[in-house]
Amino acid sequence: MCSLISLPLVIACGLILCAVSQLPTALAFVGFHAAPKRISTLYATSSSDDGVIQPHIVILGGGFGGINSALTLPTLPWSDAAQGSGKTSVKPRITLIDKSERFVFLPLLYELCVDDASIDEVAPTFKSLLSGVGTKKISTLSGLPDLSDALQLLSGESNDDDETKEGNCEVSFLQAQVEGIDANNNRVVINRSSGIETLNYDALIIATGAEVSCDAVPGASQFALPFYTVEQCFELKRRLSLIDNYLEEVRASSELGQSTNVVVVGGGYSGVELALNLVDRLGSNDVQVTLVHRGKQVLEYATEHNRNAGMERLKSAGVNVMTSTSVAEVSSWDDGTHSDNMSETLRKQLCTVKLTATNELIEDEGEPETTQLATTLLLWTAGSTPTSIRNAGIRNSVLPRDAMGRILTSPTLNVANYPNVFAIGDCSRPKKVPYPGTAQVAMQMATVASWNIYATLSKKYSSREQDSLKLLPFSYLNLGEMMTLGTNDATISTLGGIELSGPAASWLRRLVYAVRMPTPGQGLFAAVDGSSRKLARGALRNARRKSKPVDWK
Repeated sequence: MCSLISLPLVIACGLILCAVSQLPTALAFVGFHAAPKRISTLYATSSSDDGVIQPHIVILGGGFGGINSALTLPTLPWSDAAQGSGKTSVKPRITLIDKSERFVFLPLLYELCVDDASIDEVAPTFKSLLSGVGTKKISTLSGLPDLSDALQLLSGESNDDDETKEGNCEVSFLQAQVEGIDANNNRVVINRSSGIETLNYDALIIATGAEVSCDAVPGASQFALPFYTVEQCFELKRRLSLIDNYLEEVRASSELGQSTNVVVVGGGYSGVELALNLVDRLGSNDVQVTLVHRGKQVLEYATEHNRNAGMERLKSAGVNVMTSTSVAEVSSWDDGTHSDNMSETLRKQLCTVKLTATNELIEDEGEPETTQLATTLLLWTAGSTPTSIRNAGIRNSVLPRDAMGRILTSPTLNVANYPNVFAIGDCSRPKKVPYPGTAQVAMQMATVASWNIYATLSKKYSSREQDSLKLLPFSYLNLGEMMTLGTNDATISTLGGIELSGPAASWLRRLVYAVRMPTPGQGLFAAVDGSSRKLARGALRNARRKSKPVDWK
């Protein structure tokens, strides 16, 4: 039905969703043990002779939460509230730290893998995104609306001085690995190419996201390929190319080749999207794609419309869905029967996946049922877990954590006993039942944490009354969700009750994602580049359909 939707309707729906997508930031408001001895210290709080003090705000992690924090903080009305009072004004310095040089727009990572998107669209560098941020050009460069007036209204504040809204922050990026957080002394320890360094901070935002680890399953870390980074994306592209070459050689030689099985572990959004796109990429005639999920049904947390659309698409695409099933072990697949057409590189990634049933009734009766899958390519999208029992990264601290390693925070997103430390996104837990691990949760948290840091530092350094600025509790507003179900298929459900699936939803998904890019420049590039690539792919597909043998009668 959705394939019959007219282009004007798609455009109208896109405009509605684009407008709604700008709402979350406003509506969402209703033991570090021992630091290394050989270190250098950077960025202590500074002040100038003209009464301007520069507190240092450090952001750990450059995902959706981290980058949106870095873009939101400069839009707030810093400091000139103290102008004329004879007291200091506050103009903070903001440092974003990430181990990678590129921000990754995860929902479009597979499009990068199959050349439906460019690396500059999906993974721009942090330096390019932050260029000009904090200057008087911030209002035209930030991908977020100027929320200072709305935030002040919600907190009971007002500010009539427009000059305080721009040109008051220094924003920079450091590529480094976080080694630990010394919360008692307000500093973080990082590892750069030049060695171990420490950064003092006046406020800290921890937004390092989820950590994906296969360590709990024997052999998984050797054979399984996670799919969360640009490097992993290009590795998947390389492996798919090897499978393509193998299948072509088998067809050319008419040899009965080794069965080609692709196993995707994890039946959440990423797993279902990846499995369906792999069917489109490799074809269902030569390759069997299996989706393994330990839960009772895939897409457990999706809306009913998206879950039903996803399950119907999995069935029609021929994906073998195994629910209530866990991966118990992964071992080398070496039975001596491999085809001569298979390259040595491809053989090294062959493995046998041992699966066990997780159904409670089966477990109560005795030994769980087991299955062995000979696997050509094993992909891992299962949920995040602690990497190991030892402290590492943000876990190398005295900050309280739950069993999954998430930092426990108050409803205002700061940590108990450390009011200047905030945690947002997948690495945080502000309530008993965790929020979904989605981009929109992290983005909404970023704006709340940014305001609360502004309120905290303004109270500390400026002439404002202590009770005038209030910290805002986080309240999540679910704006809906989007999923790709293949090259030219998607499903969408929104806050306004709009539900779409099919090719129209696929176009609308790319349009909305373009709007949600961190900056307008990035969004414009994504819209133009993404649309041109989809048009080119569609033209190629139509050309193939029309190229039939001529019947000369």
